[in-house]
Amino acid sequence: MKAMLYADWMNFRQSIRSMLFILVVFAFAAFAWSGPMFFIMIVAMLSIMLPATLCASDQAYGWDKLSLSLPILRQEVVRSKYLMGLLVNLALLALAAAMTVVYSLVDPSTSMMENMLSLFGGELLSLLLMGLMFAVTFKFGVEKSRYILIVVVWIPILAMAGIVKFGIIPGIVDAIKQGFHRLETAPIALPMIAALIICFVVYMISYVVSVHTYQKKEL
Repeated sequence: MKAMLYADWMNFRQSIRSMLFILVVFAFAAFAWSGPMFFIMIVAMLSIMLPATLCASDQAYGWDKLSLSLPILRQEVVRSKYLMGLLVNLALLALAAAMTVVYSLVDPSTSMMENMLSLFGGELLSLLLMGLMFAVTFKFGVEKSRYILIVVVWIPILAMAGIVKFGIIPGIVDAIKQGFHRLETAPIALPMIAALIICFVVYMISYVVSVHTYQKKEL
């Protein structure tokens, strides 16, 4: 397993520059336009892109076909992808949390608790969608999964952003803010833990589905 993770890391290193560029752009946008939502987008956007990024790197270096011909368990190939995705996701979450704290201190007019709750919600969504995209990528391949990503993820996200930005549904922004204010005063420890457990279980179900799919894959 360590060898598989190391191989995935070596392939993934080629994508770090582009990810760092996206991080810098979103961090600048957050501080320039006073939008902590950009920190949530860092975790969500990059995490959702991870499955296709990891599998595309395998294709570029021929590891996807080589791994099928080697005497290694196929479930280890899938497991290493899921572990690498989870590790990168947690690293992004830690970085986004640090930037959220700095942003909240720089702009005291914003609520740190509200910002952190938003970030936590973004992490839950990221975990769910990352698991979904892993299963889709193993099933349909990198190229088709990118189109599915656009239809299933980005179009709804952009549509929701447009609804919030242009007020297409009156009162939705105020309703969201009121919801966060209620969460700040509510005992949310147990619901947060329950939601995290549910998302992790879904992620593991996605892993089982991907293993089943990869077991049937032919060279």
